[in-house]
Amino acid sequence: MTPSNLRLSGRTSRLWSALGVLLLLAGWQLTAQYLGPMLMATPLQALRALGVLVNSDSFWRNANASLARIAIGVGAGCAIGFALGVLAGHNAKLRGLLEPLRWLLMAMPPVVVVVLAMLWFGLGSSMVIFITVLMMAPGMYVNTVKGMLLVDRSLIEMTHVYRFGAWMRLRHLYLPALAAPLTAALLIATCGGVRLVVMAEVLGAESGAGFALANARSTFDSGELYAWVILILALVAALEFVLLQPLQRRLTQWQEPSHA
Repeated sequence: MTPSNLRLSGRTSRLWSALGVLLLLAGWQLTAQYLGPMLMATPLQALRALGVLVNSDSFWRNANASLARIAIGVGAGCAIGFALGVLAGHNAKLRGLLEPLRWLLMAMPPVVVVVLAMLWFGLGSSMVIFITVLMMAPGMYVNTVKGMLLVDRSLIEMTHVYRFGAWMRLRHLYLPALAAPLTAALLIATCGGVRLVVMAEVLGAESGAGFALANARSTFDSGELYAWVILILALVAALEFVLLQPLQRRLTQWQEPSHA
């Protein structure tokens, strides 16, 4: 595909995405009018509540608590999953040893993990971070192992012939080969991590966006509730479009065909 066709395709995709956003807003407006203000705020009411919310004393305390939990939980979970995946990709025995644990964590419903973590850690950041790490690591592990197993064996043998150390093999062979699956897994993990943190905060935390959502729900303040929903969606969009997509393009730019 030529560069001009790529640009045209990109513009077309953005136009359809904008149309999709308008349809979502229209559906939100119609549903809110049908359900009434107590059950669902309209987009305009949510935006008005958002202005009040960001100027409140509790907003930054809750927002900072959630952001810290997301950063620590998602970062630690992805790092653990990647490290174990690299090791398991090299060692079939370790891969077999970790397989039952991987299956258990991926099959267990998150709400069960939340209940157990509340019993073990009580309410607060430790519980939320533990849940996020436990749920994020298996996805990154699976993608890393699958990517490691798909690396060309002749290239691996070549690195041994030229006496590449472990760091050089990781940097010059495995990381480029794993760039596409890992960035996709990181995108899924980040978005899933935000949802997990908010869910854990709703069920058992004393601060954070989920805690504020639960309070808004208990007082039937639908304006504030949907204002927090907008903020959470904005955070996910910022992480994807400002951080993760540029990172993905940078890591996979060597795979793009060059145009004369």
